[in-house]
Amino acid sequence: MKLKLLFIISIVLFLPGCTQKEIVSVIGDKDSMVAINYPVTDSNILNEAISSYVNKVYNEFKKNQKNYEKPELNISYTYKEVNDNVISVSLSTEMHTDKTVNKIKTFNYDKKNDKFLAMEDIVENLDALDYDIKKALLEKYREADMDFLSNVTYDYFTIDNKNLTLYFNPVELNTKNMENVYLDIPLDSLKLLIDIDKEKDDNVYISIKKKNIDYDKKVVALTFDDGPSKYTSEILDILKKYNACATFFVVGNKVEFYSEQMQRMLKEGSEIGNHSYSHKWLNRLSREEFQNEINKTNDIIKKETGFTPKLFRPTYGGYSDKLKAYTNLKFILWTVDSADWKVKNTEKILNNILPNVKDGSIVLMHDNHSYAVKALDEIIKNLKDQGYQFVTVSELLEIENLRQNE
Repeated sequence: MKLKLLFIISIVLFLPGCTQKEIVSVIGDKDSMVAINYPVTDSNILNEAISSYVNKVYNEFKKNQKNYEKPELNISYTYKEVNDNVISVSLSTEMHTDKTVNKIKTFNYDKKNDKFLAMEDIVENLDALDYDIKKALLEKYREADMDFLSNVTYDYFTIDNKNLTLYFNPVELNTKNMENVYLDIPLDSLKLLIDIDKEKDDNVYISIKKKNIDYDKKVVALTFDDGPSKYTSEILDILKKYNACATFFVVGNKVEFYSEQMQRMLKEGSEIGNHSYSHKWLNRLSREEFQNEINKTNDIIKKETGFTPKLFRPTYGGYSDKLKAYTNLKFILWTVDSADWKVKNTEKILNNILPNVKDGSIVLMHDNHSYAVKALDEIIKNLKDQGYQFVTVSELLEIENLRQNE
């Protein structure tokens, strides 16, 4: 099975003064499978708290991964600007070493008053809700132990425009299910102490820009995994400069954060593919878990762009026939590997790609770091000089089908 691996020396810490909003994305590892995504906000204090927690979890993983066949660490996030001042972030951790660990960490930060918020700062008369919350927990998780509920706390929560979501450590409920336990409470049923910004229900419908393709000329499909990211706009600028296009296999939990870039992909002739929601090792997932990764990603892409992907690239390049049977999406790998994550050098990336491209090639790159971006201009210029047309993967498959039926 072909794996895509990335050596991590360390997790990047935020430095004071860093206020550019983005998603930090670390995919892969030398000895294990690592997929970490978390937001950089416009608050340095919140950023430092988030990065400190991520580093703590990562170091814990490194200590426990030895002598385990397929160690995996996955940290995904939710991010919501509740109003002009309040940011709500959750970090969901799934760790597979000598034991499976699932845990949640939440951060609710008030920028105006420069403090982290507790439930008492959000909900009026929390004591009156206590009975209803515990009753709902027992109804949703029937194996939970009522004796344990007396010690349940409300330390972990997030808030969006519809629900207040409470998270609980499985140990608190004495439940055998080690997955994160959560409970959604509709905001309409609560008396809140803060204002909530309601999301605008704007329908976005964008289709891929049509282009003229000569089926008799050479074609190549550039593909980018693990985005979108802070580099995506620069990639799109280079593609536009040469009237070229690509297929972006995106990670679902990053899509909403980079909505404008997602829409621009389609408007300028590129295609969007599905690369799972949180970049987990897919062969470890049940059918329901795998389909959830696929469906959540397609749903958020459609919400932000109106476009529904038909293509799927499996994380780490690993999959099975069983997984393929769980979805109607077409699995797409690659024929030319830039190894940009590994070589970290423009000249080496060019040497990995240019001599190996032929008519119908699918080239693998990544847009969550700068290495591929620095080489992209020369890649496109060189291939254009060789007479190549740039097409999306779907267009490439259509061309191959037409040629075979001639």
